[in-house]
Formats: sequence, structure tokens, C-alpha cells
Amino acid sequence: MSESTETSSDEGDEQRISVRRLVPIKGLTSRQVVQAVRDTLNGQPVQAISVVLVDDATIASLHERYMGDPRPTDVLTFDLRDTADEAVLAGQTRIEGEIIASVDTARTQANRLGIALHTELLRYVIHGVLHLLGLNDDTRAGRTQMRRAENRILAGLSDKAPKRKQPQQTKRKEQHAQRRISGGV
Repeated sequence: MSESTETSSDEGDEQRISVRRLVPIKGLTSRQVVQAVRDTLNGQPVQAISVVLVDDATIASLHERYMGDPRPTDVLTFDLRDTADEAVLAGQTRIEGEIIASVDTARTQANRLGIALHTELLRYVIHGVLHLLGLNDDTRAGRTQMRRAENRILAGLSDKAPKRKQPQQTKRKEQHAQRRISGGV
């Protein structure tokens, strides 16, 4: 089991964002996760946010315990504030929560889509923060709104990332695209 933690704070506003890795993962730094959280928060004040990267067995156990579903899922979000939803949506309270994301599920999905594992994991983290900000994906319109926000934030993160060619990912994308064209998806 691998574990690393990073705490971040901004000038004038004590923001605590911690990242714990309970599963080893290459290609994703704690700083990238913290940046994704910050970009998603867009200035919203934070009490504390914990991001935990786990395996499918761990998230399945939590999913069953808190949601009654024994299957693994991509991400679970726990809002730890004692404040009414109206105050949260109005931005009158500091964000406090925990986001638990499955590295195994992200790996499976990233391989299926032909994208980088870190991109899929960051999507899960962003999705969790959006829930803490009051967005919901219970309806088709809500899912569309969340997906657009995720895509916008991910695009902004990749604009900030150092540019370097990743031939393995490019090859996977080309193979995936070829399968789609030939009808083999």
C-alpha cells in the first residue's frame, strides 16, 4: 500500500486540500490533483477537502456501506458540512468534504476510451468537487451540465500542463479510432 499526502494553502485563505494514495499510480502527482480541485472550486472558500485514491475493493466496500450497492463505482463524494443545501448553493459556507476515487475503475475506463489514466482520475476528482459545490447528476440536464463543466476544467488543466508527446497514448487513440471506424467498438 502506498500513501502520500500533500496539503495546500493559499494566501489569506487557509485552504486545506489533501491527497492520499492508497494505490500506487504513475503519471499523476498530488499537485495535479490539488490543481484540479482548486480550478473546480474557482475561488469557493474551503475548510478542508480530502481526496483519496483507492482500489475497487475499497470503493466497493464503501459503496455498499453508504449507498447499499456492493459494486465498485468510479467516485464517491461525502459532503461533511452541517449546513443546509441552500447555504451551500449560495456560496455562504466553506466547502468541507471527502472524495474517494477508484484507480482500478479509472484504469479500466481509460483503457476502454484510449485515454491517459491520469485524465480519467482527474475527471473523477473534478466530478466529486462539483458535487460538493451543489451540482447534481440525477437528471439528464444535470449530467450534461456536469460533463460540460468537467470537460472545461480538464481542458484548462491540460492548457497548464507542460507539453510533451506521449506516443503510447497516441497509438491507443489511433487504434481506438480505427476500431470505431471499422465498427469493432
